[in-house]
Amino acid sequence: MKISHNIFNLLILPAALLLPAISFAETRQVALNEVASALKTAKPGDRIQVKDGTYTDVMLKWNGQGAEKPPVVIEAVTPGKVVITGKSALQLSGEYVEMRGFLFDKVEPVRRGVVELAVGSKYANHCRITDCVFNSCNVAKRDEPKSYIVLSGRYNRVDHCSLVGKLNLGVTLLVNLNGEGCLENFHRIDHNYFGPRGVYGSNGAETMRIGTSHQSYSSSNTIVEDNLFDRCSGEVEIISVKSCDNIVRRNVILDCEGVVALRHGKRNLVENNLFIGHGKRNTGGVRIVDEGHRVLNNVFYELAGERFFSTLAVMNGVPNSLPSRYVKANNVTIKGNT
Repeated sequence: MKISHNIFNLLILPAALLLPAISFAETRQVALNEVASALKTAKPGDRIQVKDGTYTDVMLKWNGQGAEKPPVVIEAVTPGKVVITGKSALQLSGEYVEMRGFLFDKVEPVRRGVVELAVGSKYANHCRITDCVFNSCNVAKRDEPKSYIVLSGRYNRVDHCSLVGKLNLGVTLLVNLNGEGCLENFHRIDHNYFGPRGVYGSNGAETMRIGTSHQSYSSSNTIVEDNLFDRCSGEVEIISVKSCDNIVRRNVILDCEGVVALRHGKRNLVENNLFIGHGKRNTGGVRIVDEGHRVLNNVFYELAGERFFSTLAVMNGVPNSLPSRYVKANNVTIKGNT
């Protein structure tokens, strides 16, 4: 049977009419200081590639709008060859924005953190920091608290990053719970390398902290999984959990002088982690304060810590304690550990 040209034209006409409505993702290369402008017109699926180079003393504020599938991606043309250094800071807000492949080398943080997932009161949600390196980002004053990453907002992810060379006061990676838009955040922190951090000598040198005593009875729902903590000995609390309903699982805590501290809050889960101490002083496991926690199926190998640094420290607490002090451990399940 022959189909006439007129009939064939009628069949393809509707599809042709739809073509102008199709939005194709774009890839464009820009300098680092041009990213903010590129984000203003970026569409879901667009890739903004930053040209290789060393960028010194930069104050960056990025806001983008992607989609779950696909996000807007900001990436180094060559991973590790986009170097940010000097007195710099990067703030990111928006939805479904992914940044990857950047090297933050010897940055002197001029804000709370080297990278903050907020611009003022505008938080980042469903955003991702991946395949980035933070190396020796310290300030001259040793007692001035600074962080590498400050997570705000909800549903953000930090993965496959290396965070090394932290010397001065401050939490390496901080989960911020200030503000309604940061609670019940369901952040995911996974497959990262937290490198050696020497003993600082006072409180406030945690490698990771989730909340503060002021948010101790607020739910964070942060997941910390599949990370390597290598000789992270800044203070007694390697991971300081100060909120409710968090999960710490499948991490390796290697030769760290400290513990995973369930310091404030309720209903936190610590499971399937591997703690290795090799007999080194002050290598510990899990310290438990307050109620409803579960410590399950962890392996503790050659830990030598005592008291606050013990393999399992269950706190008797302070009588009539405020939430910000030491609430007696109660209704806690400790099961299946080796």
